[in-house]
Amino acid sequence: MLTDTLAIIGLAALSLGTIREADGPVERTFLLRNTGEHAVSLLQGYTSCGCTSIAFAKGSTLAVGDTASVRLRFNPRGKSGEFFETGTLVYQTAATGKGAAAEGGNSPASETAPARKAVTLSLEGTCLSSEESLAQQFPIRITESLWISANRFDLGIMRVGESKERGVVILHRGETEADGQVSDRQELVNVRYTVDAQTPKGLQHVQRSISIQHDGRDITVPIILDVLVK
Repeated sequence: MLTDTLAIIGLAALSLGTIREADGPVERTFLLRNTGEHAVSLLQGYTSCGCTSIAFAKGSTLAVGDTASVRLRFNPRGKSGEFFETGTLVYQTAATGKGAAAEGGNSPASETAPARKAVTLSLEGTCLSSEESLAQQFPIRITESLWISANRFDLGIMRVGESKERGVVILHRGETEADGQVSDRQELVNVRYTVDAQTPKGLQHVQRSISIQHDGRDITVPIILDVLVK
């Protein structure tokens, strides 16, 4: 994308895809090249929201043909859903000419003030809040305080004697720790399957179960393993 004097190398709008609030700030770097006929001074920058910041070598001069980097940083804290945030860099080219001298030639020539110009960059994507992030990571709810990552797995093609293992991540929500603090705890339980000689050929839906200790009781959760036996 071209602006007057400064050219953006690559895209002016970058997609961050789907990000999670819990993962913290995300930043991307843009490169600008001075394609004009004069040096350029990088004056100031501003953004569309306090959640976004812009960083560059403020006050520096960019010679003709040189490049500069500009970083946009998006902080997803308190954000949810789609976002489109911009950062604008204000710059100024060298003087464009000289004014006419006063009659008699006694007054010094004055430079014509160069106009300020700007280039705008942007970050876009979708932000999942902490609660939404958990719901996406642990879509299966056993109880209000017990969630798991999956209860069905595709093992693909297997042959007699072959074994495969899959992990079920368990989220225990709102557990009270020894110091009285309430927090979430994750646990990994592995499910292993081996094809024996008695297993019929073809597509099989193997039923397994995992046992979870939660809130002082044992909870059994059924798991299904899809496998194509050859």
